[in-house]
Amino acid sequence: ELESSDDDKACPQPDDSESDDENIEAKELTGNIENEKIPTSKAAFKQSPFYVIPSVLNSADVLHPDTKKRICGVFKGELVYRRSDVSKALRAQKWLYEGRKVKEGELGKPAKQVKARKKPVAEGFKALSSYCTSEKDQEDFIASMDTKKSGREEENEMDNLYGVWQTDKWSPPYVGPNDSIPKNDFKNVELALINSGLTHMDQPYLAKVARKLGIPYAPCMLGFEGHGGNRTPTIRGIVVHDHNVALLREANVEWESHAVEEEHKKRRNKILRFWK
Repeated sequence: ELESSDDDKACPQPDDSESDDENIEAKELTGNIENEKIPTSKAAFKQSPFYVIPSVLNSADVLHPDTKKRICGVFKGELVYRRSDVSKALRAQKWLYEGRKVKEGELGKPAKQVKARKKPVAEGFKALSSYCTSEKDQEDFIASMDTKKSGREEENEMDNLYGVWQTDKWSPPYVGPNDSIPKNDFKNVELALINSGLTHMDQPYLAKVARKLGIPYAPCMLGFEGHGGNRTPTIRGIVVHDHNVALLREANVEWESHAVEEEHKKRRNKILRFWK
């Protein structure tokens, strides 16, 4: 029989240490919940890390669907739930930024609905897409313009919010070399949702170089600046296919050197004119 050496004994053997640690943490959390007394005031529920009642939840907080199986008690007619059963609900578009997507079958069953945020009223002249052909059309158009000027919004306009259990993991799909660059409604690509197969390039004047070379591109939106209704998108750089990156960089270097040379010629000619 082979005897095990000291080195063999020192070698760590495969075990489930990570899962054991998770089980230990779960048991400790359960023990803390069991030992923690249920708050006796509404203010205490707001601060409690273990218990919660529906009336202290924020507008975007939701309870997991099966949380009623784990009711912890009753406080002044309200059911008491575990704080761990509370999660944030987001709009379908917002979930994309979290790397998740709302399931098709869940789109018609939002976990919660909240009043939609008022959109800023556009000011200034806007060309009509068609002329009003009748008196009724004119009256409807004037009424709609008056409503926009007064800042009134639809009372029943609501946003659908979805819980994490209504989503699946998601990432932007791959874009091949021969595929067109997918753009949003504003004809740009959001950096946070950029597809694999595309690259963001933020050197100046790249759009001009790409147009001259006939390379397909799209402006890149980095995010928003400002607060409230004054937020404006930040557009910087362009998005191109991966296989065009090297070509565009080389062309941009040549274009920059050519631009410097042309600027030098202009300044030299200007100085000569002044000298004469």
